[in-house]
Amino acid sequence: MVNLAVAPRRRPAWPAEDTTPKKPLLKRYWDLLAVVLLMLGSFPVVWVSQQTVTPVPDLGLIDDNWHLDSTFKALRGIWIGRDVAFTHGPIFQVLSSIPARFMPTSFGALYATWNTVPLWCAVLFAYLALRLILPEQRQWKRFVLLLLLASFWETSLRSTFPVLLFALFLRGWYAVQEGRLRAAYAGAAGAALCAIAFLIAGDVGIYSTAAWLICWLAVAVELRRKRFLLKLLEGLLAFVAAAGTLVFLINLSTAGLRNFKFWRDAWAQVAAYRWATPAAMTDQGTNHLVGGLLICAAIFVARSRIGNRYTPALAQRTGFLLGGFVLGLVVLQSALVRSDIGHVMIGLFPLIFFAAAILFSFEGRATTAGVIIAVAASMLFSRPVFRPSSILRLASELGNPLTECLPGYSEFDRACFLEPFTPQMLTAGGNFLSRNTRGNDWIFVFPYQTMFGVASGRNVAGGLMQPYTASGPYLSQLEISGLAGKAIPAALYLTDPDYRHMSQAQVERWSHNYQSVPVDGIPNFTRVPEVWMWMVKHYRFAEQLYPGVVGLLRDDARASTIGFETQPLGLAPRTYAITERRSETDLGAPSWPAAYDFIRLRMTVHYSDWWRLRKPERLQLEIRRADGSRSVQWMILQPNVSGEVWFYPWDGPDLANYFKADVGQWRPAWRSPIVRLRLLATPLDWVSQQPDAISIESADAVRLVMAPQR
Repeated sequence: MVNLAVAPRRRPAWPAEDTTPKKPLLKRYWDLLAVVLLMLGSFPVVWVSQQTVTPVPDLGLIDDNWHLDSTFKALRGIWIGRDVAFTHGPIFQVLSSIPARFMPTSFGALYATWNTVPLWCAVLFAYLALRLILPEQRQWKRFVLLLLLASFWETSLRSTFPVLLFALFLRGWYAVQEGRLRAAYAGAAGAALCAIAFLIAGDVGIYSTAAWLICWLAVAVELRRKRFLLKLLEGLLAFVAAAGTLVFLINLSTAGLRNFKFWRDAWAQVAAYRWATPAAMTDQGTNHLVGGLLICAAIFVARSRIGNRYTPALAQRTGFLLGGFVLGLVVLQSALVRSDIGHVMIGLFPLIFFAAAILFSFEGRATTAGVIIAVAASMLFSRPVFRPSSILRLASELGNPLTECLPGYSEFDRACFLEPFTPQMLTAGGNFLSRNTRGNDWIFVFPYQTMFGVASGRNVAGGLMQPYTASGPYLSQLEISGLAGKAIPAALYLTDPDYRHMSQAQVERWSHNYQSVPVDGIPNFTRVPEVWMWMVKHYRFAEQLYPGVVGLLRDDARASTIGFETQPLGLAPRTYAITERRSETDLGAPSWPAAYDFIRLRMTVHYSDWWRLRKPERLQLEIRRADGSRSVQWMILQPNVSGEVWFYPWDGPDLANYFKADVGQWRPAWRSPIVRLRLLATPLDWVSQQPDAISIESADAVRLVMAPQR
């Protein structure tokens, strides 16, 4: 009798265990040489030759301040997450400070080494992720691929750690499927790794948690059997239980068992990122983002259609293809918000990493095509970051270290700056702070130049690593809470420039020398008015230290004498519908009172929920005066939340005058009255979301006054 039963379809299985004799350890892991080469290429000579000076790029980046201050704080026992809040976490701070613990502290040493160990960890994590995704591939593929990714793409700890965890989570669920791992262990281990990610950085924790959930869903789609879905549910419950326990353990190590300050601070900073720090996408950024996204999507689709059904590698399984692409899109959101070319490359990294791994997962003749496509795409849609010449440079510098600044550079504490302005400014500010404080005192710097703490050897106070990030009521109060109760005898105030009276060359020189500039075009007073008001009530003018740098001394008596007088501008509350991408809303003619200082608007900008996937439009206030002059000031406001926006409608450097004891010096004798106000809403780029309406709830003129002391 013939058996006509149809044989059941067999699901793809992992390749059978290789019974051939194993190669020696060195032959099996020689691809690790790529990690060694990348570490050598990024090795700071100053770590072994401490008389070496460090050339500083002529950029004047705001981030350079926290690069130095974060490490300096760690050396003095001040920790992110416990003593101060920041987007990065204590693990990143520990890694960043490792080299500095083995050498004398100097500007040059901190500049050269703050990112050394985090970068090495990023390279190692990328290597481990490739071992997990491409274990069956020959070593030369992983060797070439790691060098390719690190040479052309922005390899950082914040981008590679979520990628590594995604690979670990995915392999873990497949191990559960095969009976080699219990689902509860996979869930608990995933929670522990996500907790570590939050201690690296807030966004790393969010992306890593998203990676776990995406893996869970992707594996559920691929393995839809009822019995395995029960294991997935078991793993999810274990993840939730372990995560809850770890939340309280982190609470205990930072603020107290029932104090969720670490989590509130981290969430507040991550949530404010989209509306408080958006940046326009350039044409170059658009080309990189769109081109890279299309190429990656094509690679994922091609891999899903071309594969071996019976012995699939990880890189061609449904869980990897579906989960990897979704995770890449999630991380890409950061590039849509902060859209300069550097952030676009960082946001693209997970997609690029997974797509490159797919290309290198092909066998036979397709291998050559995959390598060619990967190299060509990297050259077209990225920029060189690491070059082989770095190894030669290291060898040359070890043999003949640079101990003096090159001609045209000026030195400050073993760091070489292209302009003499920066060393002179740091010397003047550092000397003032050192003269007026003791070694265990705190200092404060407005708006963000915390590198003066390193220059003076003093701790910088404040609840946030960078005061300019105090966007919104919660973060503003968090920053001010870090100032209250501390001995802060001296501070520095750096004024925003008045660009109208500067040539283009002067503007570039100013911005490249770590002086105060409006962050993303928004005046620092408008960005964090609460912090400025706290300063003006607790400090008085001491001396002009350098152009744009004012020394302040503590004077708490001002808090009881300085106040604010308010007068309505006579503009009726109203909601204005916004019907076009570029809109101009006339608020009318204000009744401007003489000798008033500030404009205060209470308003709500109404957006649809699409802004959460995009970013808000650029908002500006156009101010017209009776003498015909006009100025436009940028602003930020949390979407769909009523809030106050403050403007100083005069020359930015004049804000320093309010710290003087003589009220007659606060403002010039005459100012042209303000006769017209208009709101401008314009797109930052093609990503930004148009508001639906803008509600003006109140408009006031505000005047700073000082009551006579008794």
